[in-house]
Amino acid sequence: MTSATPTCRACGSTQLTLRGKKTGEFIREEFSFHTCCDCELLFVEPFSGFEIYNDAYYRGQGPDPFVDYASEYRDYRCTDRALEFADLARLAESYLSVSPALLLPRSPPSPAPLHWLDFGCGAGGFLKFLRERGTFAGRPLELTGHDVGSYAALLKSTDGFRILDFDEISREPSATYDVISMIEVIEHLPDPASAVALLARLLKPGGLLLLTTGNLDCPVARRHGIHYRYCTPEIHVSLFNPRSLARLYRAHGLEPLPVRYAGTVVFKVVKSLRHRRVFRALAHLALKFPPFVRLVDHLYGVSAMPCAVKPGSGR
Repeated sequence: MTSATPTCRACGSTQLTLRGKKTGEFIREEFSFHTCCDCELLFVEPFSGFEIYNDAYYRGQGPDPFVDYASEYRDYRCTDRALEFADLARLAESYLSVSPALLLPRSPPSPAPLHWLDFGCGAGGFLKFLRERGTFAGRPLELTGHDVGSYAALLKSTDGFRILDFDEISREPSATYDVISMIEVIEHLPDPASAVALLARLLKPGGLLLLTTGNLDCPVARRHGIHYRYCTPEIHVSLFNPRSLARLYRAHGLEPLPVRYAGTVVFKVVKSLRHRRVFRALAHLALKFPPFVRLVDHLYGVSAMPCAVKPGSGR
């Protein structure tokens, strides 16, 4: 039920502007889009609940027709998400190679494991990618995933991953993880501030947060407003721009980290063409040319959205 006076989900401000109202395509009711005047978060009221994330949703039969958990769980290498996974791994390795907090001594007698949490691990494609890779910066990986639902149960019971539900992840000791990934998750959360606070607590000093989400201040989003395709009110309820995301990081002791994506940009384009094979094939060809990737990156503001690091030394 919508509060008479909603408050910002990121900073708690009551200084809001109603951006407009929109009827959901999957849930046929009216949703309100509010912009926080203090931190610029764009958020949706009312929150439709987590019940919408059922097996039909994971088959692409819900508000996001581009979801395909079955293919990702079966073999992520046969999906376009492999482009995104490789890109995120490249960014992580680049950071780890220069981070004094996470570097190993030159000749370690036994390399310390690199603890990695994939928060909102979904069908587990990224966990499987990381498991197959095995090491990062010369350190063996110890992997943990967080999610709920049928795929989380499969990843735990069938694939042998350490998968924690929300209560379990909340009880994890502080400063446990060297790297935390949060891929296209934060926009689904009605309380993004609590999630970032939790991840900031779980990161080791010097640790890296790899977070991806849509940019509501990119040229395409500015042109379409709340009618931008990403503004799906049934599922995308907390919508950020680079400034609002950086402010949320800093509010919880993290520092924004500029990034430059490549494969992630390609993935975002071809994902949207999942049901249009000819256009998808043409997009794959066009996106082999770096200038075209940079143009798409500018239009959708992918690389403008920062990741984050936790200041301090983990040594």
